Order: sequence, then C-alpha cells, then structure tokens
Amino acid sequence: MKILILSDAHGEDRRIERAIKLHPDAEVVLYLGDGVNGACRVFSTLPPSTAAVAVRGNCDWPFSGGLSDEEILDLEGHRILLCHGHKYGVKGGLGALIASAKRQGADVALFGHTHEPYEEYLPEYGLWLFNPGALSSPARGEPTYGLLTLSPGGVLFSHGEIKD
Repeated sequence: MKILILSDAHGEDRRIERAIKLHPDAEVVLYLGDGVNGACRVFSTLPPSTAAVAVRGNCDWPFSGGLSDEEILDLEGHRILLCHGHKYGVKGGLGALIASAKRQGADVALFGHTHEPYEEYLPEYGLWLFNPGALSSPARGEPTYGLLTLSPGGVLFSHGEIKD
C-alpha cells in the first residue's frame, strides 16, 4: 500500500495538489496539520478510491470541521499514529511522542510541526518515527512531502521535493 504524507502547507494548497498529482497511485493521503482547511478542500476532489485522513495542527485552531489532534490507523498489519506533534513538544525532543506511540501500540508515528524531514527506526521500541517536512517554509531546502509503502512484513519511507 502506497501512502502519501503531507504536512505544514500553511495555505500553499497548490503544493498539496502537486504532490498528489506526482503520486496518483497513492491509495491513502494523510495530512498532519497546519493548513488543514486547504487540505480538506483538495481532498474533496480526490477519486473515491483514494482515502484521506487529516489531523489538526497548532495553526488550525479556528478549524471547526470536527477533526481531531491525532488519529490511529490500522493498515496492512501496522498501527500508525498521526499527529502534528506540537502537543508532544517535538521541536524540543521526541520522548513524549515515543511514549504516546508505545502506549497506543503504534509501530509507526507520523508527525509534522518542525518543518524538517526526519526518519528514524528505534529497534528498542519497534517504532518508526517519520516527519515528511513542510510544504510551506521548509527549515532548509525545497518543500518536502513523504511516502510510505506498507506491507505486512515491512515499512519503507522516502521523502520527495516540490520544486517551484
């Protein structure tokens, strides 16, 4: 299963659209907050065969569409925690996020907020941590997004860039 992971567009909806157009074979599109209004507008144009899930970020507080701050998905034998990361203080460290992921039985934790691409596997916890980076105002370089390929026996992450 191919999953497109987006975060931190902050109104750059055209970059959300471009990432989706680059990966028409993605079966699921995930949005990790900050710009969720635009993401939901773009999601409404997806074909019915593409699932989409979004969570709110710290800049989405006025959004009243019933979205939560985090979600748990069970896909292809994996339990995935989606969050923006601000409530776990991810800019200062990942300990609180790791503890929550383990408490909820997740083996994959996806987060945004830092505007920096990140990937790490923690074998002592059996946990993957992944941040797709940001579609707007990246910490360095070009705007980025993430891809996740899941199978019952494996997890494969990668990052892609949006060139303006």
